[in-house]
Amino acid sequence: MKIEVRRATHICGKRLERLRAGSTRGFTIVEVLAALLVMAVGVIGIAALYSDAAQKNAEEHIYLQAAKLATEIAKRIEENAAGRVGYAGTVGVLCNPELRGASAVDAASNEAACWEDRVERSLPSGLGTITRDVSTTPVTYVIAVSWSAPEKGAASYVLQVAPKENV
Repeated sequence: MKIEVRRATHICGKRLERLRAGSTRGFTIVEVLAALLVMAVGVIGIAALYSDAAQKNAEEHIYLQAAKLATEIAKRIEENAAGRVGYAGTVGVLCNPELRGASAVDAASNEAACWEDRVERSLPSGLGTITRDVSTTPVTYVIAVSWSAPEKGAASYVLQVAPKENV
């Protein structure tokens, strides 16, 4: 013989009867779905933050690489007073890492051509240029490193060098 227990409660002045055959435990499907929805929103938010941070880190790495390449050639321009003019004359010059016995200007042109090749290999759509600005006193060298950042467009790092001794 089974005994049914009826319990009456009042909600807003109305009587509600509830059949209670035993205690109820667990969660309803609606509660489970609501909890999953909240967790999913949280996970998506964390993933979006991580993705943004990773992308900014990659962009910063490219920028730092461009700055390093520009600083490297700027240092060489300052150090090589005898061949300094050659750094801006790389039209038609192919990189020859084995070049020996050339004049200081030719060696500087070769070094600049090899540097331009390194810029192309190191950066996405990389381009390195060195120009000699004779309209300034003293004569300055403008080093521009440009690249195309994925999904961001073109970017550049420009450095101006005014060597102490001009030839």
